Amino acid sequence: MADQERDPGAPAGGEWQPSDHGVATGAMQCRVARGLTWTLIDTWGSQLLGLVIFVLLARLLTEVDFGLVAAAAVFVGFAQLFVDQGLGDAVVQRPTLTRRQLDTAFWAAMATGLLITVVGVLLAIPIATLLGDRRLEPIIQVLSVIFVLTALSSIQTGLLRREMAFRSLALRRLAAVVLSGVVGVGMAFAGFGAWSLVGQQIVSALVSVVMLWAVTPWRPSLEFSRQDFSQLFGFGARVVGGDMLNYISRNTDNLLISVFLGFGPLGFYSVGYRILDTSQTLLINAARKLIFPTFSRLQHDPDRIRRAYSRMNRASSALTLPGYVGLALVAQEATVTFFGSRWAEAGPVAAVLFLIGPVLTIGAFSGALFNAVGHPEVTLRLRLVTTVFNVVGFLIAVIVFRDILAVAAAFVLRGYLLLPLNLYWMRVYGGIPIRDHLLELRGVAIATAVMAGAVLLVKLALIGHVHASMLLLVEVFVGLIVFVVALRLVERTLVAEIVGVAAQALPGGMRIARLLRLPMPPTAPRRRGRPPVTLPEAAGEEPAEVDPTGLADEDPDQPLVP
Repeated sequence: MADQERDPGAPAGGEWQPSDHGVATGAMQCRVARGLTWTLIDTWGSQLLGLVIFVLLARLLTEVDFGLVAAAAVFVGFAQLFVDQGLGDAVVQRPTLTRRQLDTAFWAAMATGLLITVVGVLLAIPIATLLGDRRLEPIIQVLSVIFVLTALSSIQTGLLRREMAFRSLALRRLAAVVLSGVVGVGMAFAGFGAWSLVGQQIVSALVSVVMLWAVTPWRPSLEFSRQDFSQLFGFGARVVGGDMLNYISRNTDNLLISVFLGFGPLGFYSVGYRILDTSQTLLINAARKLIFPTFSRLQHDPDRIRRAYSRMNRASSALTLPGYVGLALVAQEATVTFFGSRWAEAGPVAAVLFLIGPVLTIGAFSGALFNAVGHPEVTLRLRLVTTVFNVVGFLIAVIVFRDILAVAAAFVLRGYLLLPLNLYWMRVYGGIPIRDHLLELRGVAIATAVMAGAVLLVKLALIGHVHASMLLLVEVFVGLIVFVVALRLVERTLVAEIVGVAAQALPGGMRIARLLRLPMPPTAPRRRGRPPVTLPEAAGEEPAEVDPTGLADEDPDQPLVP
């Protein structure tokens, strides 16, 4: 492979566009609405299916099985961050992209993946010795195969994200979850123990690779450019640095628990954390997947990015804030209901972890914002500070308090201590005013507080008198009804905006909304290439189109990919 001046297969000007992506000329707003539909299918479908599979595995395996794989995953997951070197995100973020840049990114990822696979196999023995359990050695060695599989899929994934081909990504994820779940549960029934979780992860990565190569039109050629690698790596290295610190920050607790408290407590903690992680994916990550490529297209228009951030944050907070607070209140009943009474110790851990919900709601999209506007170094800085605080807090929790609840509390406390810093950097680098950012969430916060009070009253009245599953059902039903009514009273405009966006995103949604007489924003005369649904941006203003991303000004005749 050698450097070349120009890719012979690229169009004039050196830019590359796959034949079936990136050439549509429809309104950007409609593209985002379709992307939101498939992103929700991807995130919610895969997570709900994954949760069902996880519940089945939790009933078939022991806490030690989960603890062993969780300990191995700390090292495997950390090494996995370096495989694509942030080049997948660089593919998404770049304003223009050539075929040669894609080839360069792919071969760089493949070389790194093969190297890290060899290193993982060799380091499995000292890692297992360090943690005092030789059972970890073969688990880490087998899981190291994932590094090559990650390299085979990272650039394809980045390309589909850039083209906003969320349908292909959703189908790939759902297929991987289902097939890997069948393998994992089958192995657990057959008595393979911790190896059931290993098999599940390997099959999931393998299916993802096959699906991605089946739906992606691009194929790598034998080209590599040092100059292109330097440009891509300049952005990607900062992304990897931030991801690395974030990973250390979020996994040091698992490592320290396994060393100081043992694999049993780690199993309980990992189940409690899995509940939080699944909830975070359901409540936030769907929007995050859409926001980064969307904001990247607007990186040269700060006003539209600010408008987009405000609308997305307001709309998502109506789901995330009551979701986290409600789950903190019902975590114990949910754990016993879904996982069984022997996992009851994981309930309090999940309840404490969910208390970080308000922090996650306020700063949900800060990382995507920093990266999209070309400041991944800010994400790196924030994650460095977060890592230091987390490591110190986790060390105090396991050495002084020697309790997994103290570890969970340290995680939550760190979130609140660093929230002001995150808000400050959002204002400096993203142009998001702190006061306005907080005040626009006040209506949702009021409705959430009313909902929390209602759920607590139900808990006090029924606890000890009904089964945990019945108590959970009543709490969820009452909390949902109370929140919807309260939000309708204090945030009429937001409710109408959410209904309007949902109606746009879902096939036939507008017709369903009209039949059910749901609150909808007023309509305005239809303009060329634009949907007719509109909403008032603020009281007393002229109506504007339903557009949670601030993309309503996009030229409908402008190609979506530069």
